[in-house]
Amino acid sequence: MTDFIKDPALGSERGSADPEAGRAEPPPIWRYREVFTLVAVAILAQMAALAGAVAIAQRRYGLAMDEISDLLGREPRLAVPLQLVMWLPALGYIVYVVKHRYAMPLREGLAWVRLPKPARSYLRAGALLALGSVLASVVLSDPTQVSPMQDLLANREALWILGGFGVLVAPWIEEIVFRGFLYAAFERAHGRWVALVVTSAIFAALHGSQYGWHWQQLSILLAVGATFGLVRMRSGSTKATTLVHAAYNGLLFLVVLSVPDGLS
Repeated sequence: MTDFIKDPALGSERGSADPEAGRAEPPPIWRYREVFTLVAVAILAQMAALAGAVAIAQRRYGLAMDEISDLLGREPRLAVPLQLVMWLPALGYIVYVVKHRYAMPLREGLAWVRLPKPARSYLRAGALLALGSVLASVVLSDPTQVSPMQDLLANREALWILGGFGVLVAPWIEEIVFRGFLYAAFERAHGRWVALVVTSAIFAALHGSQYGWHWQQLSILLAVGATFGLVRMRSGSTKATTLVHAAYNGLLFLVVLSVPDGLS
């Protein structure tokens, strides 16, 4: 039997044998072109920020390149602002793509939507994930291995600076980029499971240098990123993943803070 669907453009009824006809098309989502451009913007921003930091350090303090590299690796008062400067161009490009190129509200485009469960559920999940991560690290890690993160967490002042950044700023930025922008692109192109795997792998790789590229920590980071992806998949909300991420970082911060001499 022929279905009759109201044609809003003509204001009249037209016949259609297609049961899918008349269904609203999903909103267009950015594709590989925008993803590759975001990567290029992020890399260029990182290069420019590092070049600027090196130039300032050389002119103002007369430091050599190896001294500058060592300073950036152990001084959070420099490393944290540098991270912010690196991320800002990428965030600006994401806003441009979502809001201007695709004419979508940022909340909708980046899945910053209402939580399907109370916030405490996601905070609790993040804390449990952090406990699991600590236990896995104790079991898997080689005590002879040294990572750059240990240098940054070698004193109390560094702990508070990195803890504040890791709880209040980094989760918001990273979840917008990974589970907001990148997840949406890969989900539209290949489905949600591919999106979960790819974004988790990129997430682990991005943090790999902080842990000296040791496979134990990379495995834990991959599992953590996959957990964030599962929360994104089930909740449909980057607000949910941000809460999980913040609680995860927060409990790790408290664990490290409880060690008398930090990680030195």
